[in-house]
Parts: sequence; structure tokens; C-alpha cells
Amino acid sequence: MAETMEPRPTSAAESATGATPEPKPAAPAQSAAPTPAGVAKPAPGSAAAPKPTAPAAAAKPAAAAPKAPAAKEEAAPAAPPKGITRREFLNYVWGASMALFLAQFGGITFLFAMPRFREGEFGGKISVPASEYPQPNEAPVSNNAGKFWLVHVDEGIAAIYKICTHLGCIYFWNEASKIFACPCHGSQFQLDGTWIAGPAPRNLDRFAFEILDEAGNVIAESPNGDFIPLPPNAATVRVNTGRKILGDPHF
Repeated sequence: MAETMEPRPTSAAESATGATPEPKPAAPAQSAAPTPAGVAKPAPGSAAAPKPTAPAAAAKPAAAAPKAPAAKEEAAPAAPPKGITRREFLNYVWGASMALFLAQFGGITFLFAMPRFREGEFGGKISVPASEYPQPNEAPVSNNAGKFWLVHVDEGIAAIYKICTHLGCIYFWNEASKIFACPCHGSQFQLDGTWIAGPAPRNLDRFAFEILDEAGNVIAESPNGDFIPLPPNAATVRVNTGRKILGDPHF
């Protein structure tokens, strides 16, 4: 396409001198670059549209500062078992000793307060028919349950303990000699329990007793174990084996 020369306006100086200015060739027009499809071509004389800039990279969110891990509530460790002190140990020992002492004291008190033996057992009261007593100066009758001899002499009746006063041996009645004789060490006693010979230090021991009639009334008694006459209406003799009276010493 032919290029047209546009007339340049003359200045006042050029008009005064009459010089005709040489026309300047017009700048060759640049071929328009192909406009990509979908992009509007800017109108002549308008400001050039800003070139599309590459989309800025999406701003990455600032890395959050690492949160401090929440303090976990941990169970407090169990305290180690506390050992006892010397004072506590002594207090325990003292308390145990007092408890043992009170228990023993209470037990002993109970045993003394309550009956130790039942009637009919050794240590308690044992009843025998008065008819079991022998005639005066005859051989004594043994009562094995009560561990005593039923003795009848001129002074009356008595219940003599069957244990020797020397070392506790059981002695027997010697019918041939009419005496009580101990087989252990040779101690000898008369029918009424009086010492005759041997190492025994005293006469034979006796039990307290009482005499009852048919109605159960006490008609005579011997609290010291002494010989007392047997009443004609006597029905029962009740011997208290829990009350022993020591024989008189012969030295």
C-alpha cells in the first residue's frame, strides 16, 4: 500500500525566509501482530491495555506455628508406702500387750466367777447314799468318782482323799494289816487317816461334807472334814470335793 505524505505545518520563521521545508518521510507502519482470538484489539488512540501478567502464585497460607501439645493430665503416681516409725511400732506393741493382758484377766475372772465343776464330777459336790458307809471300824469303801474313801470309825464318818500326802501316789487299804499303805515309798496311815510311818509329812487329807435326810434337808455338816456321827435318819451324804482340808502335820 502506497504511503501518503502528510504536509507538515510551516512555522513563522520558515514563512519569513521563504524556505520550503523538506517533507520527512513517514515512519513505516508496522504490521499489526495477529490478535489472538477472543482478545479485543485496542482502539487507535486509546491507551494500550496492560499486558496480562502471569497470575501470581496463590499466596500460601503462612505455616501456622506448631501448637504446643496440650499438657495431658497424668494421674499422680501413687506415693510409696510409708514405713512406720519407732514410736508407732512401740505404740502398737504396747496396745497389743494391753489387749492380751485384759483378755487374760477377763478369762481368769470368768473362770473363777463361773462354776468350775458340775455336781457329780470330781471338783464338785458328789452325793452318795448314807447306806454305803460301812459299819464302825470296818474296811473303808472306795468311791472312784470322787477319789475318796468312805470311812466310819467310833467318832463318826468322814470322806478321806485317796492321794498320799507324800508325793501324790494313790494308796490302798491293806486288809491284812488294817491300815492304808502307799506302794510308792511305804507311807502308812491308820483307818482315820492318822500318819503311822513313812516319808509322808502329814496325815491324810479330807473333804468337807454334809448329811441330808429324805426330804433333802441338811441335818448335819462337817465344813472342816472332821468325823461326825451319822444320824439315824440320814439318807444322803454330799461330799464337796472342791473343798479339801489338809491333814495335820505330824512333825
